Amino acid sequence: MSRPLSDEDLLVIREALAEINASPPPRDFGGAGCAISVLALALLLTFPALGRKLAVGTGTATTVLVAGGVLLTVGIVLRLSAGGFVRGHAIAAAEAALRSLEAGEGDRETQLRAATLLLRHAFATYGPTTSEAFDFAAARTRLGARLELVTAVETFLLEEKAIFPVFTLGMAGSAE
Repeated sequence: MSRPLSDEDLLVIREALAEINASPPPRDFGGAGCAISVLALALLLTFPALGRKLAVGTGTATTVLVAGGVLLTVGIVLRLSAGGFVRGHAIAAAEAALRSLEAGEGDRETQLRAATLLLRHAFATYGPTTSEAFDFAAARTRLGARLELVTAVETFLLEEKAIFPVFTLGMAGSAE
């Protein structure tokens, strides 16, 4: 059984959380993809008529239309991959923390930092979407005896309103 969190533990958790929050999040290019697609589509739809009025040559018209098609494709790909960068970052961070906790690597400070990283990256939020970065039930099993430490860190972070519930949700019979 793990000892309760000391004042020193709380300081380590706060430091780890501050470091995680200070690191720049990965960019989500979905919005840019949408804007590129709209502009490219507008170009592709208006250029034929505009090109005729301006008497643009065939070579120039072909170049503009091919560029418009390429931009439309790039915009669609960026839009469809929206959130993938953010989700991939959250999954990688959570998996690294899970592996560290699972292996029992390092001293108590290392374990507290890993627990904070795991909990802070349990969800990936991008645009209007939030998804789980890992399977919580499988993680419970992987954590084994260290689940108690992780839930103690989670309780503290929930009190600080720094995370969403991950493992403690419903443990007390409440889903609030």
